Amino acid sequence: MALLQRPSATGYELAKATGLPRANVYHVLGALQAKNAIQAVADNPTRYVAHAPASVLGRIKNETIARCDALTAELTALAPTPEPSALWTLRGRDAVVERIAALIAEASSRVAICLWNEDVPWLAERLRAAEDRGCQVIINMFGPSELDVGEVYWHEEPAKVVGGHVLTLAVDWSAALVAVLDEPIGAVYTRHPALVQLVEKLIRDEAYLAEIYQRFRTELEAAYGQHLVQLRRRLLPAAQAERLLAIVGFGAAGAGANALLGGE
Repeated sequence: MALLQRPSATGYELAKATGLPRANVYHVLGALQAKNAIQAVADNPTRYVAHAPASVLGRIKNETIARCDALTAELTALAPTPEPSALWTLRGRDAVVERIAALIAEASSRVAICLWNEDVPWLAERLRAAEDRGCQVIINMFGPSELDVGEVYWHEEPAKVVGGHVLTLAVDWSAALVAVLDEPIGAVYTRHPALVQLVEKLIRDEAYLAEIYQRFRTELEAAYGQHLVQLRRRLLPAAQAERLLAIVGFGAAGAGANALLGGE
């Protein structure tokens, strides 16, 4: 740092500027020369200049990338091929976000995802990049958003969702992930064909329902109640059924709920 600020400084001048012993300064200067980060430009006394930081760090970056690529190939060759039935468990937001980003980045033909509008800030550009690569992008969006990527199927706002903040993702018909983004945050992902097809079907069914509900909302609510509560309540766990009634606005019991449920 001192040499960047004082081009053509001597070792003595650098020791004085940094407050370090001259022996230490000359040792560091020798190490930096060996790393091609600085060079001597004069003798009697020897003066030094620092190479441009972009040049030094760019070289280090390229060397690191090459080393990581080589190690990836060598270490992959040592590891057995994972069983397609394997499930990988992720814990914590950073690990989950990193895996979701990696799966979308590796997609070559299709990305299908269910997400909340609060996920858009960290997912929008990744989904747009997948679309720009030629991928079909299918999105089930819960809540209002200005997202303009792919085929978007609109669902109720997150406040009306029963079951918490769940994100599902399927990529290229070959990998799938299911994440819970409420605390404690965690996810599982897999390449098992049966499980991938299950997640794919879940995402497609969500899209079908959104499209059908949009088109036939009046008839559906006449048959099954506001928010399809009569139909949904029959299939939900008790606690989530109560939550559904509260969301719809009638509470979990009482005359209002009975009327809503057709006297049940």
